[in-house]
Amino acid sequence: MRGVLFDSELESLLRDDLHHLDLTTVYMGVESERGVARLVSRSRGVLAGVEEAADVYEKAGATVGYLLGSGSEVSSGAVVLEAEGRASSLHAAWRVAQALVSYMSGVATYTRLMVEAARRVNPRVVVATTRQTPPGFRRLWLKAVLAGGGVVHRQSLSDEILLFRNHLVFAGGRGLGEVVRSLKARVGYKRVGVEVGSLEEALEAAEAGADYVQFDHVDPATLRSWVSRLRSEFSGVSIGVGGGVDLENVGEYASTGVDVIVTSAPYHAKPLSFTTIMERRP
Repeated sequence: MRGVLFDSELESLLRDDLHHLDLTTVYMGVESERGVARLVSRSRGVLAGVEEAADVYEKAGATVGYLLGSGSEVSSGAVVLEAEGRASSLHAAWRVAQALVSYMSGVATYTRLMVEAARRVNPRVVVATTRQTPPGFRRLWLKAVLAGGGVVHRQSLSDEILLFRNHLVFAGGRGLGEVVRSLKARVGYKRVGVEVGSLEEALEAAEAGADYVQFDHVDPATLRSWVSRLRSEFSGVSIGVGGGVDLENVGEYASTGVDVIVTSAPYHAKPLSFTTIMERRP
């Protein structure tokens, strides 16, 4: 994977931490001393954001000679990135770079755990994350999900048609089935998905031609029977579930036979722990 941050964003991140100047390095008079910075994992997990961290170091004036790519599994003590340069460059970059890897690796690790738990009981199920990322961090968090083996449900509103109850509020009295048929007639090759809260809504949407039905906040026991009924009548419809799914219950939801599990839980994952160790070079 490559870094997903633009030059202006890298500069903004560095400026936010550096502000005017690094007083400690300046007053010590060591800005021009050369050294190496190594980013080291303190725990086991799945890496993400290392390419962005490398870009931060490069933007600060250092040279990255080694990195482990996003998606790699690491154990405590593993060196995941090594950068060489002047002390001023290393100190300008290291906190920003470390924070990116720490937060993104937390998301990637949680995603991997969810995928593994789900596929132990349903090998074909897909774990997909929503677009409910922290504002301003969507590209980073979605990349971390991909590094962890998940998929992106929707990157943005322009990705696909997904009909919610809040859309039907503006449907002028038209029912769910009528709206679905109207969408299918207009969108050409685009798939039409519908979020539903009951079996009746799911059957109505499928009957009208919906390609994808996503149940919202349905308990696993109820969902299992609804999935069975829906598949018996509309075998070509993809079935998803979302709402309250996390690492603790993802296996239960996977066992219902759904095709897709939609979640935002990885975005709230605890950051993975890293440290940066520097060494002076002659």
